[in-house]
Amino acid sequence: MASPSLKHASMCLLFAATLLSAGTITATGVPVELLRVPQGGIQPQAAIDGYGTIHLVYFRGEPSGGNLFYATRGAREQHWSDPIRVNSEAGSGRRNGAISHAQLALGANRRVHVSWFNMRPPKYFYTRSREDAPGFEKQRNLVTDNVDGVETGASVAADGSGSVAIVWHAGSIAAEDARGVFARVSRDHGLTFGPESRIDDDRGVCACCGLSAVFSRDGGLYALYRAATALVHRDITLLKSTDHGKSFSADKIHEWNIGACPVSTTRITAGPGNGVLMAWETKGQVFVSRAGTDEVLQIVAAPGEQRHRRKNPLAVMNPSGATLLVWGDGPGWRSGGALSWQVFDADWKATHIAGSAEEMPEYSVPEALARPDGSFVVIY
Repeated sequence: MASPSLKHASMCLLFAATLLSAGTITATGVPVELLRVPQGGIQPQAAIDGYGTIHLVYFRGEPSGGNLFYATRGAREQHWSDPIRVNSEAGSGRRNGAISHAQLALGANRRVHVSWFNMRPPKYFYTRSREDAPGFEKQRNLVTDNVDGVETGASVAADGSGSVAIVWHAGSIAAEDARGVFARVSRDHGLTFGPESRIDDDRGVCACCGLSAVFSRDGGLYALYRAATALVHRDITLLKSTDHGKSFSADKIHEWNIGACPVSTTRITAGPGNGVLMAWETKGQVFVSRAGTDEVLQIVAAPGEQRHRRKNPLAVMNPSGATLLVWGDGPGWRSGGALSWQVFDADWKATHIAGSAEEMPEYSVPEALARPDGSFVVIY
C-alpha cells in the first residue's frame, strides 16, 4: 500500500536514489510525478501543450448516466482548475468499463477535442472547446450508420494543422471476424466531418477491446486495435495512413491466439519524432513498441514480478528518448489494479525507476504524459 504522502499528494521519483525529503528522490535525470484525478473522478484522459499545461478529461457519476469534466493544471500550478462539464446534455456520459472511456486530443491552437459514447441507443458523441469563451460546444452524434454491436468508445485524434479524426469499430458481436474499423475525418478543426468509411483490411475486430488513434507529428494517422481473424487470431494490429486518412495499410504487431475476447485496451501516442508509441496487453502481460520510424520493430515487455493480470497500458516518450510505461496490475477486467510503472532508457533497457502505488478505482485506467522539459507525469 502507498504511504499517506503518496495517497494525498503528488510524489516525485527521479532517475537516481538519494532521498531528499518525504516523497522526493534526487537524480541525474527528471521526475515522474504522480497526480490524482480531481473530485474522485475516474478514467483520466489528458494531453499536454507546449507551455506545459495539462488538459484533463475524466468521468464522474452513474455508470449509464454520468458526466465528463474538464480541468487544467499549469506547469507551475499546484492545483487543478475548477472543473467544467464537457457534455452539454446532462447524464449523457457512460462508463462501460475501462474499454469505453472518453478520449481527448489536443489540436491546433490548443483546441481540445473530446469523444465518448452512449450504448443505448448507440451514439458516438463529439465536442470541442469554444474559441470565444470557456467551455465546450454543444455535443454532436457523429456516427449514424455503423453502430451495430457497439461496445467500446471511439477514439479522437487531432493534429496541429486542423485535422481531427474519429475512429471506432462496429459490426456483429456474434461474428467478430466480420467486424470493421471505421473513421470520419475533419479538415476544418472539427467543424465538419467527411463521410464514414471503413479503414481496416477485413481481419475482424475484438468486440469488447478498445482501440486508440493518433496523428504523428508528420501528419500520419495511426490506429491500434485487436483483430479477430477466424475468431481466434486476436492479434494487435496497426493501421497507418500517410494521406490524411484517405487510405490505410495494416500490419500485425503481436500475435495472440485465443477463442474469446479478452476485454482489453490499446493506447497509441505520438513520439517526439515522427513515430508513434504503442502499448497493449497480450496474455496478461503488457508490452510497448514503436512504429513509423526506420527502427526495426522491437517489442518490450514490462519487467518484474507479475502478481496479477497486467492491463490498460500506456507509454509516452520524452525528448531525450526515455519511455515511461504505466499500467494497472490487478485481478479481473473490472479491477483498476495497482498503478504500476517502468522507465526505459533510449535503448529500450529497463532502468531502476519502477514501482507500484495504491489501487486505482474499479474500471479506471492510468494516464501518462511527457512534459516539454523531459519530465513525466502520471494521473490516476
